[in-house]
Amino acid sequence: MPLILLVGEFMLAFVLLRYLLNFTSMVSPTEGEWIQVWANLQSIIVSLLMAVLTVSSIIGIPSAKPQSWRKVVRSSVLLFLINGLYEYLENHNILISGFVFDIRLIAILMVIVVLIMFLPQVRKYYTPPMMDMPPLKVWALYLLNVPMDMADSFKFKYADNEKETE
Repeated sequence: MPLILLVGEFMLAFVLLRYLLNFTSMVSPTEGEWIQVWANLQSIIVSLLMAVLTVSSIIGIPSAKPQSWRKVVRSSVLLFLINGLYEYLENHNILISGFVFDIRLIAILMVIVVLIMFLPQVRKYYTPPMMDMPPLKVWALYLLNVPMDMADSFKFKYADNEKETE
């Protein structure tokens, strides 16, 4: 495993800390108007799901599976989006609970994690065996569930007469 992934694990541990702080700072979900109660309950559910996703990402980092690579990048982007939503709701007095980091801090963390995950040595680590490392475009599309392994990558090529068989 490339050592730079330890930085990614540390960043994901920080993300997990954010969700745990959200749990510890929540007030009773039955206080306030109905929209505040609803938003607070949704905040609890989303924070729980994101904490589970983050733990799964941290555990999956050393696995060298492309799915783990995708999960790490997606969870960092989701953190940014959800934290932005929480900040918006908090500024409009709709969200009455939770611990929301400054969006700029979360943006910096997200960019660092995504940059680390797109480094050539990290992508090579997550490239499936017996496959050439795909270009950046393929990795970006992989985030959107476009398969990384195309049928052409599984053709045998013979050096003597350049025949291809499937």
